[in-house]
Amino acid sequence: MEKPFAIAAAAIAAAAAVHAGYSPEKWNLEAREKFAAQRFGIFIHWGIYANYAQGEWYQQNIGIDTETYGRMMDGFCPSKFDAREWVRVFKDAGAKYVTITSRHHDGFSLWPTKADDGYNVANTPFRRDILGELSKACDEAGLQLNFYYSLMDWHRKDYPAGAVAVKCLGQQKGDYESYKKFMLAQIGELIDSYHPGNIWFDGEWEHAHHQADGTWKRTLDWDFDTIYDFIHSKKTLVANNNHQPIRDKEDIQLFERDLPGDNSDAGFSKNQPVAHDRPVEQCDVIQHNVWGYRINERKFRTAEDVCAMICRCAGKDTNLLMNIGPDGSGRLPSRAVEVMSGVGKWMRENGEAIYGTRGIGLVKNADGSETAKTRKGDVVYVITIPKGANGFPSVKASKGE
Repeated sequence: MEKPFAIAAAAIAAAAAVHAGYSPEKWNLEAREKFAAQRFGIFIHWGIYANYAQGEWYQQNIGIDTETYGRMMDGFCPSKFDAREWVRVFKDAGAKYVTITSRHHDGFSLWPTKADDGYNVANTPFRRDILGELSKACDEAGLQLNFYYSLMDWHRKDYPAGAVAVKCLGQQKGDYESYKKFMLAQIGELIDSYHPGNIWFDGEWEHAHHQADGTWKRTLDWDFDTIYDFIHSKKTLVANNNHQPIRDKEDIQLFERDLPGDNSDAGFSKNQPVAHDRPVEQCDVIQHNVWGYRINERKFRTAEDVCAMICRCAGKDTNLLMNIGPDGSGRLPSRAVEVMSGVGKWMRENGEAIYGTRGIGLVKNADGSETAKTRKGDVVYVITIPKGANGFPSVKASKGE
């Protein structure tokens, strides 16, 4: 039988204490438990790249230099942005939390930060505090807000360019101590101003290479102990999408486009060991193979697809973070809104098998369908996922199985 996070807290703390003397505090364990119970969240990738309408990696994909790419800041004026409307769609879909790119790899910040060189929303024609408005809307609707924060940067002069950033920055050595000071200042602003549930890092992998013998070669010491301790001091959780084995002070394990333990070639987390002592989250995309808005992409997941993914994740004791990329006007793609409406209908009817449960199994059946099992107290939910998500999952509940 599964152990709820609250019951397992002592065991988790004891296990962590063995490594580097770290033991999560009570608030930390309670926050982890709350996060795991939410099960379904919405990911938002949005920034000035939405104006280019070619996805969030457009600058790097075609090698635009920083100065040229950054001119789009002067054209960023999303006149249709409505945080309350976004949150209405998310809540109606059954999501319990939202994670948004406060700053993606291009270095542009969606809040009026005082820590950077002016490369932020305050210096666009729009001027409004996007994160502030979204934070208020989430609070009003009872959704938790979390912040994606890029470790990699294609804009700043003090960032040590690695294997990816070199295409935009050239072979600049940077000054990591200066860059780390900047990051800590920004992270402090985010937490103090908007009180997110977690800080969701991405980009460490630019300076980490998986070797043939299974080890990792790191080309930059990020000093994560200092960064993580700072975040924890403000009673905020840490997640890091690094595609590597989890560190002790990381509170949530992330799998990018890969169901934990599946090791699929399509994902970015192949052969990443699954932690069993803290919450796990899979992130994925609703629009085919892109996180930011891409105008010519017509292929979207269906509501049946998304519900099947939620159920697979729940059976694996994992949250699903499903991404939507708003366009340059600030509107959510109409197809994504339609899909989320269908997801919400299913979640209202079957959410008891997902929210607040612990996953106890996911198996593939001979007929091509899958069976996910979850548990809440003495009730076991058996969820049948049709082959190829050809229809919505069905749920049966029983006691004591």
